[in-house]
Amino acid sequence: MISRSWAVGLIAGLLLVAVPRVRADVYRVGDQFGGFKGVDQHGKEFVFEPGSWRFIIFETPGESGEAAPPKDPEWFDKNRAVMMVNISEFSSFKKRIARGRLESKPFRLIVIDDKDLAGRFPRQQGKFTVLQLDDKGVITAISHPAPGKELQALIAPETK
Repeated sequence: MISRSWAVGLIAGLLLVAVPRVRADVYRVGDQFGGFKGVDQHGKEFVFEPGSWRFIIFETPGESGEAAPPKDPEWFDKNRAVMMVNISEFSSFKKRIARGRLESKPFRLIVIDDKDLAGRFPRQQGKFTVLQLDDKGVITAISHPAPGKELQALIAPETK
């Protein structure tokens, strides 16, 4: 006769194998970027609406290199770009420090504290991830510019 604990373990093991794991795929060209809600560095709700943004800039501090912020605090809005900062992999202590630093920025930053969402962005060490969107929120290009002039030239080529 099979012991009860062994049978429960067997059933639990089978369920783990049989139940598909829900993990979102990495964003690709042609994917829809939508249905996103988050908060900015001041705790104000942010809802992504297709057509409102042309560029989604994704950064993980310490991973994408050092970059000076734009001199014009309206630069992101003027270029229909929104900056998302990933803190999902930080310890609680580092998250507190990062949030304090983010609050001091004069432009809007969307704080990403969700590992599943952050995992959807393709990443390259020392680079930002930029999703270029059409007016329906469909990703038309994905690029990985370096911080600074390379990023600015991609977002606003006329201002280099």
